Amino acid sequence: MLQTWEVLVSNEHDTQAVVRLRSLKGLYLLCEADGTLCYGRPRTSHHGCFLLRFHRNGKWTLQCIISSRYLESDGEDVFCNSRVLSAYHMWTPRPALHAHVVLYSPLNRCYARADPTTGRVWVDAPVPCLEECGFLLHYQDGCYHLETSTHSFLSHIDRLVSQPSTQTAFHMQVRPGGLVALSDGEGGMLYAQGPRLLLALGSNPHRGEEWFILQHCPTWVSLRSKTRKFLSIVYGKCWVQHSHGRREGWLLKKEKCVWDQRGFWNLFLRKILGS
Repeated sequence: MLQTWEVLVSNEHDTQAVVRLRSLKGLYLLCEADGTLCYGRPRTSHHGCFLLRFHRNGKWTLQCIISSRYLESDGEDVFCNSRVLSAYHMWTPRPALHAHVVLYSPLNRCYARADPTTGRVWVDAPVPCLEECGFLLHYQDGCYHLETSTHSFLSHIDRLVSQPSTQTAFHMQVRPGGLVALSDGEGGMLYAQGPRLLLALGSNPHRGEEWFILQHCPTWVSLRSKTRKFLSIVYGKCWVQHSHGRREGWLLKKEKCVWDQRGFWNLFLRKILGS
């Protein structure tokens, strides 16, 4: 828990961003002028701000805005001493998320879905309401393996396989906001391709096709009334069919057209009587 930080972005551009690091207790990581670190509340607009750079190997560096010193660690303590960039200043981010996840493509506005009948993964689900949209993230030796609901694994050969191996290991690049990109470590990036949006490795993604939002897999529930009738959604309305024929419904109104980064719609229900 002490290693979990929320990355708050104030300005982002291409390969770098100005960020603050906030702990689960609401305290910020603050770098003083002499390089020492402490936890607390920022005293000025730049206090606690770091220049976050994204490197091609998936690692991050964090440079204090005030002192221009890089955040580093000796394995026990964390401090900001040096202004000269070195390998000691490289950090490997890992998403602090439950292992049961869904992958959302902001560009295609759809979720990844494993199809056990074809042995492939498609990015074609507008809502992750099927169990095929859920994946288990396995972290091993610096790489991630994606296991489907049928216990198959996504592989470098664009097909699902039965066992994890070096062919199912993906390197993960992480950006603030839950954005991740998966690669084979040899130049191939995972993104949706072709008219059917097959999730496969390729070397030429366009317009950020390789970036997905990693979200916690949502829990779906069934709603049943006191009359033991189930709630259903028909053409934007929620209806409960009563035994005597009278329908009592709720109009479903969306605040946003797509799911937000937390994976949930903000919904408002307005009761309609006798419609």
